[in-house]
Amino acid sequence: MTDVVYREQIVPDYKGNPLIEALPPIWSSDEVVDMLSHNSGHHDGERQLDARYRLHCVHRLFRYFQPLEQHIDIEQRLSRCIRQGYLHRNPLAKEYAMALVEGYRAITTGEAIGNLSAFRPTAAGFTIIGISGIGKTSAVSNILALYPQVVEHAKYKEFTLVLKQVVWLKIDCPHDGSVKGLCMEFFEAIDRAIGTNYFDLHGKRSNTIDTMMVRMAQIARLHCLGVLVIDEIQHLNTATSGGKDKMLNFFVTLVNTIGVPVILIGTSRAMSILQGEFRQARRGSGQGDLIWDAMKNDVSWDIFVSSMWQNQWTKEVVPFDDDFRNALFHESQGITDIAVKLYAMVQIRAIALGHDAIKPSDFRIVASEGLGLVKPMLDALRSGDRKKIGMYGDITPLGVEDYYSAYSAVLAKDEKIPLKRNETSLSEQAILKLLELGVEPAQTKRLVGKVMARHHELRKVADVVRVAYTSYLAQTEPVAEIQPQPDDLRLLTGYDDAKISGAISKNEW
Repeated sequence: MTDVVYREQIVPDYKGNPLIEALPPIWSSDEVVDMLSHNSGHHDGERQLDARYRLHCVHRLFRYFQPLEQHIDIEQRLSRCIRQGYLHRNPLAKEYAMALVEGYRAITTGEAIGNLSAFRPTAAGFTIIGISGIGKTSAVSNILALYPQVVEHAKYKEFTLVLKQVVWLKIDCPHDGSVKGLCMEFFEAIDRAIGTNYFDLHGKRSNTIDTMMVRMAQIARLHCLGVLVIDEIQHLNTATSGGKDKMLNFFVTLVNTIGVPVILIGTSRAMSILQGEFRQARRGSGQGDLIWDAMKNDVSWDIFVSSMWQNQWTKEVVPFDDDFRNALFHESQGITDIAVKLYAMVQIRAIALGHDAIKPSDFRIVASEGLGLVKPMLDALRSGDRKKIGMYGDITPLGVEDYYSAYSAVLAKDEKIPLKRNETSLSEQAILKLLELGVEPAQTKRLVGKVMARHHELRKVADVVRVAYTSYLAQTEPVAEIQPQPDDLRLLTGYDDAKISGAISKNEW
């Protein structure tokens, strides 16, 4: 919840409206890019970390976000639709109180929501349509995060104003496309935002859809909802018994009767749903629909990939060039979600296999290993055939956890070899080296034992072997000059008897 700060408005229409004055300023394109950009990159020294640590660093890629033209467009649309939607919903105006009274009457008498007296509609919602994986949801979520979700008003100038303003609310269309499910998600989302218990009061399954919709509209008015974002709108395809028409009619009511802008997000499967009444109702809004296609292999793609290239954890720094750009585009077909995950998979594979660098051909290898589920869709995109593309309105979300686990197992298997060597004692490794140098097996253990007894400071195999082998070549014992110390076991009575009995190895000195 954000403490309210009322800002002076440059646009005359927005002055004197606390709902608008409590919003952040109207940002420039450059400001939006700066605020949305998220590219942690690698930190100095991370490329020198062990492979198991670098595999964790690769996951930083999944937070990468590079603003493009579409994101600036969406932010500007959102900025306009929130402010325009508030124009005739000033909580200081008498119409606000009258609307709340009529809403309460509708709830108590069972009136249809369409009978509520209307504000002059100024809301201008819009629709974002595109295949899965191109970043619609993440773009809208990141842009919404620039705005406070809830603003708590207490006093505006000389007026007392006790109000929890909900600037935005984002919910998912239920998988079964049910209106009741959408209303229940709305109540839950409001409760999460402002700590109310509307779901317990109004979300009972025994309530009819009409009852839920009237109460949902009243809550939207009471808390001056700025914009309602509904994702996965293609799920309305599964709605039965007129549910699809009922929900679309309700969206029209929110826009035209209450003045709440509605932003719909969906895949191309939602296109047919939005034909007809809802589109007709929004035609005068001026916002239009945003059809978001996969990226082209152009300047925008170059910006997106070259910026992402800073996130690289192979031992060697591989510079970005046309071969990498084209290889990644061919395998991802400009779908940003797949491009990011392919780049991560290429690095996971290289790090796990101990490769110091990546090559353009690696994208083809990891695509064949990890993109089986989305291959038909990608093949359709490569063909350019609109009919084939139309067959795949959705694309299966690509996960990399299975791929990560598979190559983590490869890394663990490879690590067993050096781990076993580390478990082998220093003396045993030195003995093996002396055998390789041609020292008779009968002498190796004795030589190494005497060197290690004399030179406690030696910790490396090479140093022990060097001293022992020098002694071997000189046909002298490396500890011959060492005089027995007073606590030397060999000075004790019974030492020779213990050696004869086998308690002490005959090979020991």
